[in-house]
Amino acid sequence: REDLGGGPEEVFGSFERQPVASASLAQVHAATLKGTGEKVAVKVQHRGLRETAVGDVEAVSFVVRVLSTLFPSMPMWWVADELAPMLPVELNFDNERRNGDRCREMFAGDDRVVVPGFYPELSTRRVLTMTFEEGLSSADAEGIRGMGVSPEKTAAVISEVFCSQMFLHRFVHCDPHPSNLLVRRHPSGGGAGGASPQLVLLDHGLYRELDPDFVLEYSRLWKALVFGDVQGIRRQCQVFGAGDMYPLLASMIMARPWNDIIDRQALAGQGEGEEDKDKIKLYVVKYAADIGAMMNKVPRQMLLLLKANDCLRHVDRRLGSPTNTFVK
Repeated sequence: REDLGGGPEEVFGSFERQPVASASLAQVHAATLKGTGEKVAVKVQHRGLRETAVGDVEAVSFVVRVLSTLFPSMPMWWVADELAPMLPVELNFDNERRNGDRCREMFAGDDRVVVPGFYPELSTRRVLTMTFEEGLSSADAEGIRGMGVSPEKTAAVISEVFCSQMFLHRFVHCDPHPSNLLVRRHPSGGGAGGASPQLVLLDHGLYRELDPDFVLEYSRLWKALVFGDVQGIRRQCQVFGAGDMYPLLASMIMARPWNDIIDRQALAGQGEGEEDKDKIKLYVVKYAADIGAMMNKVPRQMLLLLKANDCLRHVDRRLGSPTNTFVK
């Protein structure tokens, strides 16, 4: 009412009061446009978030200062450094609309990727109206297979799309959890291996622009990680401020212990087994203080990439880890 000048039923042809999705910042309702009857998704920010965000950031910054003072071996300044500028950006849906438009242009020649279209006349800083896009969660391997779409092909498309964002376009969607990556059958069908997947990218509020020099060094690091090049890993991790703690940074990026990273057979067998989970948990507990210190050393551009990598790794594992295998 405040942003669009009328109640939901006045602005839209129909409006479902029960949200189809809800998260920490907003909830999404299905609706139809007046006149055309086209189905749309209306993202509505939870009331009062913008007003309380400043206080939230100040509170987190205070806690970070206290913890960093009490535990100087594990400084957490990076938490406040990332939260302070990013939260106001995420709370401005105009920014999300611009990011989505830019992402759509990036993949204009790739019909495997769909970004919802936006309706500026029905959108504000707190309300975002977009085309309603159907699809299954990218973590739903069984459902994807039930559509006649290969989870392996799906994982490959997701990997290619995000590698393209990171290494070619240098503009990265940093919240790729399964509900933001929907999968459906490609309209064109597919070949002998089954229907081709089409990827729907949702929630474009959190992006990171990467510097060309950073991307070049980051790509060199990944090349060294893929080939188990210890000297290359050490060199590139030191470029990113890791010093002699390069095995730790490599482990944080790969979410694997250092010995597994340089052992091709161990990497080939990584998955979501209980043994793997327990090994990673023990590694995190053992090096918790060093991990906190490392987060404060690496370039700020890397922090959201670490988050995005974790989300993508989770999706890949839910799809059977087809793209996360180094040795066939």
